[in-house]
Amino acid sequence: MNFAERYKQLWTKLNCDIQQLKAVDPNYGVTWMFMPDDQGNPIIVDLTEPNDTSTSNGRKNQIHEDVVFYYYRRSTINTPSSFRFVNDPAVPLALNNSYDPSLPTKFVIHGWKNSIVSPVSQNIKNSYLRREDLNVIVVDWGPLASDTLYFRAASSTRDVGRHVGGLIDRMVAERSTNLNDVHIIGHSLGAHTSGFTGQSIRSGKVARVTGLDPALPGFTDQQPDKLLDPSDAQFVDVMHTCAGMLGHDRNLGHVDFWPNGGRVNQPGCGGIDDFVGACSHGRSYEYYAESIARPTAFKAYPCRSADEFREAKCRSGSIPMGDATPTTARGNHFLETNARPEYGKGI
Repeated sequence: MNFAERYKQLWTKLNCDIQQLKAVDPNYGVTWMFMPDDQGNPIIVDLTEPNDTSTSNGRKNQIHEDVVFYYYRRSTINTPSSFRFVNDPAVPLALNNSYDPSLPTKFVIHGWKNSIVSPVSQNIKNSYLRREDLNVIVVDWGPLASDTLYFRAASSTRDVGRHVGGLIDRMVAERSTNLNDVHIIGHSLGAHTSGFTGQSIRSGKVARVTGLDPALPGFTDQQPDKLLDPSDAQFVDVMHTCAGMLGHDRNLGHVDFWPNGGRVNQPGCGGIDDFVGACSHGRSYEYYAESIARPTAFKAYPCRSADEFREAKCRSGSIPMGDATPTTARGNHFLETNARPEYGKGI
């Protein structure tokens, strides 16, 4: 029996939560932890920084080969055009000629062990294009995101973000893209990648960056320059669903949403299915994808804490969480969801 199986059996036997697991092994969450792959299966991740960075440096030099952009319109919702980007003015921009700068442009960026085929990439893209015709560009950085050394994948978010930022600058210069129409949505490691994208754009600030349960491992408060923050766009909104475990537990945006308290277990998640937080972590993009079609379904209330919300001391002045969040929103907002789709309790 391997290491992961032994710990999984221990967790099942004790029916313990993450705090009990830390009590069994104080190094959990410090030098190692379980993290879910694309299917939610637990993988042991080494959280220590590798001494040998030659591999990551080599990948950095071929970033244009490791990142593929998939461009969609409503008419090509299942048949995108794909292209790579070389940040060299001498190399023509390969973005499809059907790109329409008069329409909103959405960038979708996945997280660790994910790719273009992952639910986060497909669900958000499909929700937008089923609602209306616009430009959707899904960023597939799978070769870097799939690195089994999590630290290297986390470190790649900066390089991938700069690469995407370079593309957006070229789109502004050569395709008349208006940054006020650009919205970047990222999940987990993709949330921080979205922040690095916003930081790196030289032609101005994009209208919005949305962080869906931004990753906590590898992005601590001791490294504030690595964190998604309000300076990354004109407006930054953040949704927390696995805070303190896989997702970050501090305020990272102009407005931060904490559905069901923002932590494990989200309604409908629990037991062995949420052993490593995969279910709760993934709820962020599921809630967001649903909000695109149901803009008023996730009513959130400004509160100072989850306890204050549970005690119904702040049930006034609601705003929608998700795609319809107003750019004037500020502070912490709390709400409850259903355990199954439709998750939003509003109409």
